[in-house]
Amino acid sequence: FYYLLLDGALPPTPEPFTPTTGIKVLIDQFIQAPIFTVLIFAFLGLLEGKALADVKKQLDDDYVDTMFANWKLWVPATAVNIAFCPPALRVLFLNCVFFFWSIFLSLKLNKDDEAAVETLNE
Repeated sequence: FYYLLLDGALPPTPEPFTPTTGIKVLIDQFIQAPIFTVLIFAFLGLLEGKALADVKKQLDDDYVDTMFANWKLWVPATAVNIAFCPPALRVLFLNCVFFFWSIFLSLKLNKDDEAAVETLNE
């Protein structure tokens, strides 16, 4: 749905790397991604039973690092996706990338839990 809106606002071009591709990547990574990342932090934190104050603390501690890691992976992935993937395969491509991103996020968001378990085991 998101890419249909994006393609509706900025129609695909025959050439892979054009200003339109760059604008789509900028919109995706510097408008959509920061908002979506906050939502992921909040959703996963609340799903784990964390208080809102704990979710906010985790955002304060990890958000900036997570966004820089996000951009290292997702800016090139999004550029490839928009430039070369046919619209019907875009979600599949991003789901493959997202599989590895979700592993990274899980490790990042649970690093404090792992440290607490190690402390208890000592």
